[in-house]
Amino acid sequence: MDNPKTRRPRRTNKDLRNDIMNAASEVIKKEGFAKSSLMRIVNLAKVESTVFHRHFGDWEEFMDIYTRKYDYWFSDVIDSIEKNQCTEKEFRSIIHGLFDDLNSNIIMQELLKWEICDENTITKRTAQMREFNTMPLVRRFQRVFAESDVKIGSLSALLIGGVYYLILHKKRSPFSGIDVNNCDGQEEIHYAIDFFTDAIFNRIKERGIEDRIAKRLRLNGVSEDIIKDSVYLCNN
Repeated sequence: MDNPKTRRPRRTNKDLRNDIMNAASEVIKKEGFAKSSLMRIVNLAKVESTVFHRHFGDWEEFMDIYTRKYDYWFSDVIDSIEKNQCTEKEFRSIIHGLFDDLNSNIIMQELLKWEICDENTITKRTAQMREFNTMPLVRRFQRVFAESDVKIGSLSALLIGGVYYLILHKKRSPFSGIDVNNCDGQEEIHYAIDFFTDAIFNRIKERGIEDRIAKRLRLNGVSEDIIKDSVYLCNN
């Protein structure tokens, strides 16, 4: 007969689910998504595979639930920005927040690696859902730049893609002399984010100055050719 003092307390359904999810996190941090398996997770969680299936269905269903839980960073960013507040401050906050959150989130890093390396229904769905959820935010910023020559979608793609690569590549080697494993490298990236944000949003300010100059010249009867030359000289 088991000694009552050593018998493990009976786990609730919530405890079992949490233990399985936590075990999955431990396996994925060490092995990545592609090498994780049901048996490794249930062994670490100390549950039978039948318990796993009862709570999560099959392996694909479980991975779908798991990735939705941890693929959160852009959803949180979007939720933190109130409607019609697509300002320079918010844009700067989004990119800085993305870098800091992703740099410290091993699970999210492993998910992005999995999406790049493995084509399956789960990786397609997670990538497409992230794109679907972020496009409303992109469109709102596009409206901010509608009267300028700034293509904020493509500029944001390069910034975010650069952040992805620097972080996913950091265990291999520094990039352009920047090592984001240390504080100095991270500060360099934050400097670059501020630099690019200033450059992008200054285009709106420059366009406003150009419009005011052109309007004043038109009121004084100046020809359009001279107005174009005047605006060009102001920017060069």
